[in-house]
Amino acid sequence: MAAHDPVVKPVNAVQRRVIVGIDTDRAAREALALAARMAARVDAGLSGVFVEDENLLSLSALPFVREVSLSGAVAEIDKAALLRAMQAQAQIAKRILQRVASEANVDWSFRVARGTRLRSLVEDAVQSDTLILRGQNISRHELGRTVRAATQDARADVLLAARGVVLNSAFAAETPQPLNRVMKMPERPLLAIDEGSSRGEACVGFSQSLAGRIAMPFKRLFARGFSVSDLGIAARKAHAGLIVVNAGSLKDDDDAARLSVAAGCPVLLLGSERATLGPEIR
Repeated sequence: MAAHDPVVKPVNAVQRRVIVGIDTDRAAREALALAARMAARVDAGLSGVFVEDENLLSLSALPFVREVSLSGAVAEIDKAALLRAMQAQAQIAKRILQRVASEANVDWSFRVARGTRLRSLVEDAVQSDTLILRGQNISRHELGRTVRAATQDARADVLLAARGVVLNSAFAAETPQPLNRVMKMPERPLLAIDEGSSRGEACVGFSQSLAGRIAMPFKRLFARGFSVSDLGIAARKAHAGLIVVNAGSLKDDDDAARLSVAAGCPVLLLGSERATLGPEIR
């Protein structure tokens, strides 16, 4: 497989996409499953990106780098073998994507990129897309730069779960209503941030229709002049399961991650004004 394979199954060019990095580890599979549920709820296509890590490939080419096996044997790293292993893993990831998309009944696309994981997710994003970003094992600075590139440059949306935050608290898998009642499971609301602008009003309208699509209670927070700390405190008090906020209302690149940590839930950052979603037809 070449580093930039064409899309396997094209998604309609005008259709919104949910873009997610895919791999074969458990955390990536959970993010993929959530992305598929999200795509199904908002009538979007599912776009999976497998990244061949250019840093690892570059490191393997250094003459002094060695591989140590579990038995303690030391050997030179074979770059060609490493690339073949990545390509084999990409094929497994593609099959996982195909199965998950089929189960969710959504269109899907797949591409392989060579670079860094976050940068590769953003590189072909457009305004109608939503990117799924997880903060685990990623510096807050790198995460902030990626959010800025996605929301300010591409004008796409970003669903962000900072380090230590469970991504699946939003767009959760459907649970039978009787089980909800028996277990007395709390319904965590979607919290829309209205900072007092016209975009804040649009954010509220979009959020309310999104809440209906994903079956979450809806709450509106009037937050003119609120700091990230204030927003986090308010979200905790509201027991928010998802926060929706205009990306432009946050001041610093790191604010999105700070808000997710302070609130203890994922944050959906809107890169531009969004029209309200119509009722779900399924």
